[in-house]
Amino acid sequence: MLFPTENEKIPARVYVVCDQNATAPIWGYLIREKGLVAILETVVERAMQHALEDVPDLIVIDVNISHVQRMDLCRKYRALTSSPILLFLPANHESEILEAYQAGVDECVVKPISPAIFLAKIMVWSRRSWAQPMASVGNGLLKLDPSNRSAMGRGGQEIRLTNLEFRLLHLLMSRPGHVYKADEIMQSVWGIDKADLTLLKNVVYRLRKKLENSTGDTQVIQTEPGGYSFTEK
Repeated sequence: MLFPTENEKIPARVYVVCDQNATAPIWGYLIREKGLVAILETVVERAMQHALEDVPDLIVIDVNISHVQRMDLCRKYRALTSSPILLFLPANHESEILEAYQAGVDECVVKPISPAIFLAKIMVWSRRSWAQPMASVGNGLLKLDPSNRSAMGRGGQEIRLTNLEFRLLHLLMSRPGHVYKADEIMQSVWGIDKADLTLLKNVVYRLRKKLENSTGDTQVIQTEPGGYSFTEK
């Protein structure tokens, strides 16, 4: 059996749940053309009933089912793995998008979507693999544990975070008091060069609410001119 050498990179494994006969092969082809591993599941019932045999680097959900079923599927996979989840939605309904983020989805994409944009998102998320090491950071108020992708509040209370929330909080906590500019945050957390201020503000808002509910402190993440910082208590 051959193992990758130190200079070789194991290709990212992308697990795609897609129940559309015309679309699923296209997604699989595009992913494989970029040298990634595509694992296709075309039967929603199997996806709902069976646990993941292996933890993928990215999960893509593109299914024509009810919103309730779609959320159940997202929660199922979020409970199984901390890998990023990319969810396609048939319409731009704010309430459904918000519920998807609350269920642990990392990015929602409203269809239709072109093959080029689909592939661009796949490549961005596959580059943000959780395989890269992170150091533990924290203080008396809050502690992050990268091995479990979790945050612990005072008294050992666990704070459940999405991948994006965890990555953002880890970045800010790695240098308390340092002001990270929006472009710098987008590059480090999302892997894109140009800041999407609306996207960033939404993640910061959700993160603040979770930290506030756990720690009782509303000033942990500070809004600064052009960016954000973490205040060490």
